[in-house]
Amino acid sequence: MTEQQPGIEEFRPRDLVLKEILGRARRENRTVLSEIESKQILAEAGLDCTETRLARTPAEAVSLSEAFGYPVVLKISSQDITHKSDAGGVEVNLKNAAEVQTAYDGIMRSAQRHFPQARIEGISVQRMAGKGIEVIMGMTTDPNFGPVLMFGLGGILVEILQDVAFGIAPLENKDAAEMIDEIKGKKLLEGYRGQDCADRSCLENMLLRLSAFVDGKPQIAEIDMNPVFARSDGATVVDARIILAAPVRPEPKQPVRP
Repeated sequence: MTEQQPGIEEFRPRDLVLKEILGRARRENRTVLSEIESKQILAEAGLDCTETRLARTPAEAVSLSEAFGYPVVLKISSQDITHKSDAGGVEVNLKNAAEVQTAYDGIMRSAQRHFPQARIEGISVQRMAGKGIEVIMGMTTDPNFGPVLMFGLGGILVEILQDVAFGIAPLENKDAAEMIDEIKGKKLLEGYRGQDCADRSCLENMLLRLSAFVDGKPQIAEIDMNPVFARSDGATVVDARIILAAPVRPEPKQPVRP
């Protein structure tokens, strides 16, 4: 039986971080937010995200890794590289400073080889999250219906199986529950073949929080949270990307004819 969820107003964030990051992106004339920026915004919306920081040198990567505590994950940070793994841009389960230094250099070389024209900000560093069932959550903007929420199996499975469900924002409690029930891989969330089941209530809450966040925000065109690690004790956003809507340019005023 699904646990009763809080009212939608309890999920509405203050959007202070969003306004700051949105302003910076507009000044820099870009619509793709970095993983770090995206997670900061989603965390403000009440979604549990792995804390992620940017390193611009191997020494900075080691310093951040030691502050987070090993093991850590390093990922390329570039708005021009969407699929990080395809560029050799991800190294996981790094257990010490030597491994972090080697991974930093290797990721940089690989990314530059695969995408020589890409603008690379640096390498993101985050503590390795506890494993769970990989799911995807997100939002796309439909020209007729506005924000449409998505839920399904995540990781590479979303591309292979395309097992996803959709719901129009704003979601109600029953909508979030139905989205989870609609996917064919629901059994994986229920503890298939002895695996731990996912925290169903947490996943529903996350969908409701995401819905409340995007409702009434036309400046956000798309959100992709993949993967989200769903565990028996909660769920954590491990990677995320937000794409902003193109700014609306005011039409030039026509001269008034006498």
